Amino acid sequence: MLSRERPIMSVETIRKQARTMMWLVTIPLAGLVLLTALLLGNIVWQGGRYADTVAIYYLPMFIYMWAIWMIRRSLNAIAEGTLFDDVVSTLMFRVGLALLGGALITVFGVPLMTAVAWGRPYITTFEPSPVTLGIVGAALMLFSQLFARATAMRDEIEGFF
Repeated sequence: MLSRERPIMSVETIRKQARTMMWLVTIPLAGLVLLTALLLGNIVWQGGRYADTVAIYYLPMFIYMWAIWMIRRSLNAIAEGTLFDDVVSTLMFRVGLALLGGALITVFGVPLMTAVAWGRPYITTFEPSPVTLGIVGAALMLFSQLFARATAMRDEIEGFF
């Protein structure tokens, strides 16, 4: 069986790609921030009507925006030359936490909060995709711990030589 090895990119190429990716990630983040500003402006314009509905329904979006912000910050750190080991495990954990948290709030928090606020849960728009995001988030959190442990073991081994 033939194995194909991918060519290893140089550090400089990775840094350039990280800088490009950072700006590409900025575009949807800026769009979400603009959408949030429009939503909040609309709430103010209508005198606060439906503020509780918007706050409950869009709460997961703020957590997902935090995940995108963390990715952008990590890409910027890599582009500026920060060591990958210092960035990757932290990024994986934070993004995993955000995905898991956003998914839990979407699946369980929104129906519970609407049940408290309105007297009945709002489950008519249930989607299975947040469940997938939650599983991916939990896996990323676990992988981040494995990555951090592997990095520590490598550093310990390198200390012998």
